Amino acid sequence: MTRLSARVGIVLVGLAVVATAAQGQRRIRGGRAVMVDRPGLGPRVGYDFNVDHLFLGGQLNLPVGRRWALVPSAEFYPGQTGSLFRLNADLKYHPPTVYGLFYFGAGFAYLHASGASDAGANLFAGWEGRRARPFKPFLEAKFVFADNTSFNVLAGLNFPL
Repeated sequence: MTRLSARVGIVLVGLAVVATAAQGQRRIRGGRAVMVDRPGLGPRVGYDFNVDHLFLGGQLNLPVGRRWALVPSAEFYPGQTGSLFRLNADLKYHPPTVYGLFYFGAGFAYLHASGASDAGANLFAGWEGRRARPFKPFLEAKFVFADNTSFNVLAGLNFPL
């Protein structure tokens, strides 16, 4: 268990280091400046259809390019026995659409319940609000593939740092 905790800690520290590279708001590409989103932080709430329970959590949004972002997150299931939680390390991509509202991605999921743990993968797609506001709402559908595959629907807000 301590080795796994150390690995999760190393991944989170690595994600934070990558975020420092994303601090610049403009990058030069082909002789022109390209806007890059600012890092963000926010709450999330969702429903896990496999467990049939509501979860609460939070995420970091760490841009690593114009259309790419690392999104580490944690989800906790209050009221569920066995201290159920899930940690995610996802990579999100905004395809070149007219407004750039839609995204999809994949990542790593670590699930913990009743002293047992399981690792798996995430596949997700969602909608993220426009950049004109001081916050960006999002709505997402996620499949988690592990010993028990689950489908989740979640929503939240990203506040720029």
